[in-house]
Amino acid sequence: MQKKTLTFLTVGIPAATALVVVQFAKNPQIVDSPDHLSSTDAVVVPFPAADGAAEYKAQIAIAAGKTEEKNPLQYYKPQPGLEGRRLLEEMDVNGVPVTAQSVKLARDLLLRGSLSSDEKLPLLRILAHLYNRENTTGANADIALTLKQMASDPDKQVAAQAAIKYARQVEYQPGTELVLRKALQNGALDTDSYFQELAHLIPSSPPEKQREFLAEIRAAGSLIGRDVLVSVLNSGEDFNAAPFLKSSDDMAELLRATEPTFGPTVGLGIVPAVRYAEWLRASATIESHKTGRSMDEIIMERLSQPNTDERKIMSFLISPQAGPLLAEAAPDSPIQKLVGIAQVYSAQSPGNQTMIEFVQAIRERTKHPPPPPPPLVVMPPTGPLVGPSPAPPGYPMYVPPPRR
Repeated sequence: MQKKTLTFLTVGIPAATALVVVQFAKNPQIVDSPDHLSSTDAVVVPFPAADGAAEYKAQIAIAAGKTEEKNPLQYYKPQPGLEGRRLLEEMDVNGVPVTAQSVKLARDLLLRGSLSSDEKLPLLRILAHLYNRENTTGANADIALTLKQMASDPDKQVAAQAAIKYARQVEYQPGTELVLRKALQNGALDTDSYFQELAHLIPSSPPEKQREFLAEIRAAGSLIGRDVLVSVLNSGEDFNAAPFLKSSDDMAELLRATEPTFGPTVGLGIVPAVRYAEWLRASATIESHKTGRSMDEIIMERLSQPNTDERKIMSFLISPQAGPLLAEAAPDSPIQKLVGIAQVYSAQSPGNQTMIEFVQAIRERTKHPPPPPPPLVVMPPTGPLVGPSPAPPGYPMYVPPPRR
């Protein structure tokens, strides 16, 4: 029988409450009895613990010491150009083990200086994906530090990728906004990207930073920042800073100053329709919070104003929020009248298939849809036929006389 050599690892907590990690080869697991011990497996034997902290720290210790024989990063050799990028993107799609070894391998490759910019881009994504709130690799600090360092890379595309991953994946850390501003000043981030990431940073920031970042976005009138914050507000989640946003005067002013508009051409596409409907919902949420009125009442009052752009009405009617109102629409009710307005507007552009589908979907959800408008009849011109204008001086042109 093979003799077993056991190595006992403490987890940095009192011995009476710790889990003892029994390691002798590979494949850690948790067992209830020492009878499961084998000569090929490492085993975690649970001892009595005061709370879940001991077990969590034991799992961190296992992750930190675990190695994988088939970790793809272990065998990657730098290959400048698109081939190396393709291989690393393939690794990213297939997944890399979330362990301390993967973090070390990715950091070594990035910091060694032998990778091309094409290779750094997917490798930064791989490294960022190894970061999580549970810190299961035990190396979150190393990941954050490397992303922050790479945000100063001479290659602007690499620096932008690192800055975005640092802000989005690591979330708020003291000075995160400085990393973004430096990337903006260096030309790695454009203005839209900067405000997009600043908006994404608000949910994880402390209250004083939330106010600071929102005030900066409002002062700039950033449309992409608005879109991000509208999505955050409409989520309604406390962890997503929704309570802060719906009570913020800066958010209310940002929405007032950046109401989505529509072009002069008759017609409506799905993207502008969704953008307006989400803006309208967020704006109504803030007003409802301040006044106590229902969101539906606020929205119906706004859309029922004279000379309201019909595309605003149609954008709301195709949104999920309009569903309950349409399902209860009584004859001659305000919501039914809005459906009628949308139908008439769509009839002005009979060749617009998107609007035809919008109206069809609205009517299907409406309890009492109004009768469809009569088909548009194109009348031929009447009156005498007038010939073309006389030719400009110096340009010979035959001008037929008017037909009588």
